[in-house]
Amino acid sequence: MTASAPRALFVGLCTLDVIQSVDRVPGANEKVVARESLLAAGGPATNAAVAFAHLGGAPTLVTQLPDHPLSAVIRADLETCAVPLAADDEGAGPPVTASIMVTRGTGERAVVSPSSGATALEDAAAPVPPLDEVRAVLVDGYHPARAIATAKAARASGIPVLMDAGSVKPHTPDVVREVDVVIASADLATPDGSREPDDVVAWLATLGVERTVITRGADDVVWRTPGATGSVKIDPVEVVDTLGAGDFFHGALVWRVATLGLDDTRLAEDIAWAARAVAPSLGSFGTRAWLHR
Repeated sequence: MTASAPRALFVGLCTLDVIQSVDRVPGANEKVVARESLLAAGGPATNAAVAFAHLGGAPTLVTQLPDHPLSAVIRADLETCAVPLAADDEGAGPPVTASIMVTRGTGERAVVSPSSGATALEDAAAPVPPLDEVRAVLVDGYHPARAIATAKAARASGIPVLMDAGSVKPHTPDVVREVDVVIASADLATPDGSREPDDVVAWLATLGVERTVITRGADDVVWRTPGATGSVKIDPVEVVDTLGAGDFFHGALVWRVATLGLDDTRLAEDIAWAARAVAPSLGSFGTRAWLHR
């Protein structure tokens, strides 16, 4: 990382991920052997910040972490990944901890996490982190009061704001109204339950969203700007583990925006570049091995 590295803020969830590679997900009252295991910081904004740093950017992760011994594990991992924290030491008990099983051979994952507590709209006015030299912001829908406050301040300063909208949360409409680009997953559904890309794009447009990107795993990425629509083909790769791949894509797309600016005419090119940049993350177990290839 150099002094000229683009700066970006990543506002959202930070978890402690307990990741295990298994031959298959166990059934009731059954034990299976973990072939590999990993402890790492996780969460959509967190993983995006890790990818941004890996690509040469200077991220800051804005989140909440309780004062707890397990938080030290998170902080140490993020220090190794060159992701500085701007974290409030709030809440009692351990940090949000996700238990994740990745099935060998398919890369599919099963996740258990009490992350819903991070979607509540906090009553207190959320402080806005410094925006000096920041060239892009990503919010992930968690800690929505902080996300909304930061997004509003960033846009008022002419800084583009992107949102990771992996699924609908209680305050998703409130957050998306404050962003420039929504990056949705195939799991994002309209209020009437439709996951069809055209329906999702139309619903987001009613909330004022002018730019939408919808990722669909190995299928084409669908995009829309005020003047055009299209899709980007994803090159096939060997998949070992899908965990974090979408988050890493978001971080790479933020890197393009922070480096080159938000340009509707270049969106398809940026999507293709981001997909290629993080494709190696699919070829190894866990969320860290690809950083060292």
